[in-house]
Amino acid sequence: MNRSITFPVVALTIWLSVGCASARRTGSAAKDATVATGREVGDKTEDVAEKVAEKTTDATITAAVKMKFAADKTVDASKIDVDTKDNLVTLTGTVSSKAAADKAVALAKAVEGVKGVTPHLTVKSQ
Repeated sequence: MNRSITFPVVALTIWLSVGCASARRTGSAAKDATVATGREVGDKTEDVAEKVAEKTTDATITAAVKMKFAADKTVDASKIDVDTKDNLVTLTGTVSSKAAADKAVALAKAVEGVKGVTPHLTVKSQ
C-alpha cells in the first residue's frame, strides 16, 4: 500500500516542479520585456525632453536678445524682428544707421547660448 501512494506523490512532485520552472521562465521573460519597454519609454522621454529644451533655449535666446535691444538707446527694438533656430539668431528689419546695425549684431552675439548671428538689416535713409 505504501508503494501505491508513493508513485502518485512522486509524479505529482515532478509535475509541480516542471510547472514551477515553466512559470519561472515565463515570469523572467515577462520581466525582461517589461524592463526593455521601460528603457524604450525612458529613451523616448529623454528625446522629447531634449527637443523641448532646444525649443526653450531658442525662445529664451530670442527673448534675451529682444530685452537687450529694448534696454539699448542705439537700437530701435520695435523695428527689428529676432528669430532663433538651433541657437542661430537672424535679425531682420530696419535700423537708423550702420552703427545701430553693428550694435544690434554685437548685442545679439553677447547673449549666452548664441552660436551665430545673421543680420538682414536695412539702414533707413534719412
